[in-house]
Amino acid sequence: MKKTLCFLAISFSLLLSSCRTGGVILRETPLSVSETRRTIVSVIGEPRSVSQNGREIISKFYDRKDKAIPRMEMAKERYYTHVTVLGDRRPYDIQVDVLVEGRNPDGAFEVIGRDDNKATIIAEKLRQALNQSRDTRNVIDDFRSF
Repeated sequence: MKKTLCFLAISFSLLLSSCRTGGVILRETPLSVSETRRTIVSVIGEPRSVSQNGREIISKFYDRKDKAIPRMEMAKERYYTHVTVLGDRRPYDIQVDVLVEGRNPDGAFEVIGRDDNKATIIAEKLRQALNQSRDTRNVIDDFRSF
């Protein structure tokens, strides 16, 4: 009985701790994927990589103070932003993650955590830019008839 109760308690705690996702999610953004991508690039800068479908954008590496890293071989840790456009049609959700990589003993970088505070700041800038972009867009060009 005691072992069963202990097993259930451990299983329940593992279940609760494994269901957490990091980052910040912006809900129901009304712009098209191409306009959203353009706005994301204007906020995070020129991306390091973009997925084939254009819905995942990864920023270049930067340091703790949001500055570009001039010499990567000297850096002990680095940050990057991973933005994902979620959903198959409008309105889209946008997930913003800031990942932290640190050097392991072999000298290679590996992910050591997330920085949700930086993700919140970037998500707020992105939300403001998306709202401005929505106000200035051309509605006629958005709906192409052919």
